[in-house]
Amino acid sequence: MRIAVHGETWQERLALRCRIAPMPAFESMGGMALSGVLVASARLGLVEQLARRPADAGELATALSLRPETVRLLLESLHALGYVRLRRGRYRPTRRARRWLLPGSPSSVSHFVASHQDYWAWWSSLSDTARGGAPADHHTRPAADPYWREYITGQYELARFSAPELVRALDVPKGARWVLDVGGGHGWFAAELCRRHPPLRATVVDLPGSVAVGRDIIAGAGYGHLVQHRAQDVRTADLGSGYDMALCLNLVHHLREHEAAALFRRLHAALRPGGTLAVLDLLASPARRRRPTATASCLGLLFHLSSGAAVYTDEQLLAWLTAAGFTTPRRTRLRRIPGQWLYQVTAGD
Repeated sequence: MRIAVHGETWQERLALRCRIAPMPAFESMGGMALSGVLVASARLGLVEQLARRPADAGELATALSLRPETVRLLLESLHALGYVRLRRGRYRPTRRARRWLLPGSPSSVSHFVASHQDYWAWWSSLSDTARGGAPADHHTRPAADPYWREYITGQYELARFSAPELVRALDVPKGARWVLDVGGGHGWFAAELCRRHPPLRATVVDLPGSVAVGRDIIAGAGYGHLVQHRAQDVRTADLGSGYDMALCLNLVHHLREHEAAALFRRLHAALRPGGTLAVLDLLASPARRRRPTATASCLGLLFHLSSGAAVYTDEQLLAWLTAAGFTTPRRTRLRRIPGQWLYQVTAGD
């Protein structure tokens, strides 16, 4: 993605398109600028305030107790990116901004965007990690760290967006009563599943900081009778047994290879014979492909920096599932979140 500069001449656009301009210079700077503008706008509440009352830069700065010159430059950037429009000297959010960045919108990802401020430190440590430094391992933060509130709320926003499609694609065993959701944090996938398939109930197992926020989200939505949370590390927790169904959603890319293989063995043990496991994750291109996708590659590097893990391949996932005793999976591609695949398998005897 390239940030368009207002007033570019056709000669400048041609130079960029033909790669005769020094693209790495622009790409290394432009990516940071795009992220910085969106993250700061979400954290400062610019779109939210403009939705209440259109304003010029000075008025917005006064309303939010911010520096006017910084706000002016942020608004110009948001205007260039299509998130605000200027009319009669005042800025107001576009339909795009109201849908995605306005807190309270059913499609808002404002908390998710705001949480990406934490990513900057991870990316800045990339060269140190390559020299042997340890990954950030953000899941080891104390349970009381405010980080969990922002992180899990952001993950909930994405889950709310994709949960209906996921639940429609899941094969729920006939007569199922209990589902285990490992690393389910916010609990929204489990809640949506139970809501659509009574009398199904769910147990969500996740880290203490994640569970504390998830309980609030589920209670606030009125689904506390459907979902219970248990504060444990899924890599070491006793998962129990006799579940009709298990969910492992967007978790594998936070696990190292031996942790993923061990978790699938324990999930098999937690399911009754014939119980089903659903695995949802972003998968990397097979090794045989000449060129990997940019999304999977960059996210794989992000997960390496943040968890010491990776985006794994289809072949790796299938090997872990087979070794754990599961049947050949049925694979479905989800469309609402690009790059995600859903695998559904049955536990053998």
